[in-house]
Amino acid sequence: MKICAYVQSKFAKQTYKNENFNVRLFAGLSVAIDIIKRAGYEVEYAGSATVHEYDVVLVSITSDCDFYDFVAERTAWQKGNYKVVAGGAGVLNVRPFLPYIDYFILGRGEGINDELIKGLDKYGEFEHPSVINSKTFSVDKKYMINQVSEIYPHPIRLENGQEYREDIIGCNHKCLFCGYTWHRICAQDKAFEYSGLWNGGRDRERAMLDMANGIEVDLNKLRTTAIDGLSERLRFMVNKKITRDILIDFLIKLAKCEKPHQVKFYNVIGYPTEEKEDRMEFLEDIKRADSSFKHQDKQTAILLQSTPFRAMPATPMACEKMSYVNYRGLIGNELGKGLKGGVFYQGNAMWAVESMATEGLSTVIQSAIVWRGTEDDSDNLERIARSKKFKTASSPVKQATLEKYFDVEKLFGEFTKDTLPTRYLKTYAKVEKMWK
Repeated sequence: MKICAYVQSKFAKQTYKNENFNVRLFAGLSVAIDIIKRAGYEVEYAGSATVHEYDVVLVSITSDCDFYDFVAERTAWQKGNYKVVAGGAGVLNVRPFLPYIDYFILGRGEGINDELIKGLDKYGEFEHPSVINSKTFSVDKKYMINQVSEIYPHPIRLENGQEYREDIIGCNHKCLFCGYTWHRICAQDKAFEYSGLWNGGRDRERAMLDMANGIEVDLNKLRTTAIDGLSERLRFMVNKKITRDILIDFLIKLAKCEKPHQVKFYNVIGYPTEEKEDRMEFLEDIKRADSSFKHQDKQTAILLQSTPFRAMPATPMACEKMSYVNYRGLIGNELGKGLKGGVFYQGNAMWAVESMATEGLSTVIQSAIVWRGTEDDSDNLERIARSKKFKTASSPVKQATLEKYFDVEKLFGEFTKDTLPTRYLKTYAKVEKMWK
């Protein structure tokens, strides 16, 4: 049996070093390949020009955006007798993608990847509670997101030459919107943090809560943290229990750093019931923290990186309504009256600016299609994915196009446990008990 890991064209380019697969950190795909190799199979790499030469094609889907590029390329492959197997954190809602993928692996690959390959090799078919066979899929069946209780024990040599050792699975915090908690059993005693392979240990998602609980945080090295709600009410609503006092105390201590520097605050914007008053509260708390300082030339910079709320499948908030608002640039315009460049506060010891990386509404619509779409959306999704004109269009044109071909009112609306498109997904945590 000939097996390949598929390399999308944008990662296979040789001209642009930063877009070459060999310098990317495909840790999840590398672990999947390692599992299969340990079962006695060889795995090669293939692109769109050679994929038809293989029997099994492994595809890595790490997020919703990966699906669009994959569908565009998948529809251009030469015909062959291959089976397409997709896995990764982005594999949750399979319904719009049934025509393009034969098997979807839900959750962890241990005990699944190797058995699937053996099954295909011996019988040509495979069935498992954590594997969706596109031929036999039914929304009325129950499929389990596969779990493990231990970190992957083997070191992995990545294609860029670095050695990867998994050091974290899941999160011990219970933010109601987040798949890191509800899709993975936590295998350590701490919250999710990016591996040091990516950031050198400068990220502390729970820095504010850790400090409030007496856990030491080196603020001089801290570069990113998470707030996940601009008011105390919103944070408590999603079980992120950062009070206003905790936030203000954190800001004061941050501004007292030996070397003032920029810290990125990851935030979720557009929660159900969120209002302007919630966003104003964040500005008020920055002002309160800053009021205790005299003017200084070297200041702490707060870079607010907001991600519009997505109702992620298999989480307690999967059924919730999503906000149909373009949040890109909103904070700077709404809170930063008289200031320019996205800056919404300029004070004595700190200043705050909105990140330009906040996704526009057209991007969020595309996410909603992936997470909440159905079989009825496959054709239009393919049309969008393959359209060069759509890719190069302005955000307003993209939004208008998506509104024309998709039922955005339904995609962004509220669901029940009986109407949710991904009601077939089950995980170790019985999140459906929290659905309406």
